[in-house]
Amino acid sequence: MRRPTWKQIVLTLASVFAIALLLNWAILALFGQKSADRAVHSLMGILMLMGYIYLFVRRQAGGMGPLPFFALALIPCYLGTVFPDLDIALLSIRAHRHPLFHSSLSFFLLLALVGRRAWLRPLIAGYGVGLASHLWWDVLDYGDVRWLPGGLLDRLWLAGNGWVCLVTGHFHLNNPER
Repeated sequence: MRRPTWKQIVLTLASVFAIALLLNWAILALFGQKSADRAVHSLMGILMLMGYIYLFVRRQAGGMGPLPFFALALIPCYLGTVFPDLDIALLSIRAHRHPLFHSSLSFFLLLALVGRRAWLRPLIAGYGVGLASHLWWDVLDYGDVRWLPGGLLDRLWLAGNGWVCLVTGHFHLNNPER
């Protein structure tokens, strides 16, 4: 097999980014979102979902391929990017980045609700990827988590919970009997 050239790599990455931008625009329009922060969070979620699928989703015997997986996981991924910011609507802007909303708690509640239903696995993984991308983006965007002291502990909280969502979602996707 021949190695791809830099030109092919750049064109592929540019195409993927263009597709992500178009999907992001369509999803934001679908849900009536106009916030720049919301646009960044959902774009990061879509890009991370694309990377996750590229790295981990393979067509296996009796399983679905990358495109059906993406189609099923896209909206839950978006919802995962939205959920942490519900603290603003429910508790006010002063409670933004509440530790219960900016954690893996909603992911585990969803996992407990849906159980082992095989057809829901892409939805669970999509939500986990979206939630992880939101939490990780907040690490880069100085995520000041309420009630946690200092910047390092806040970032560790966000990064660790994002990691837990991604790893647990991936484990659940590949080990449905557990």
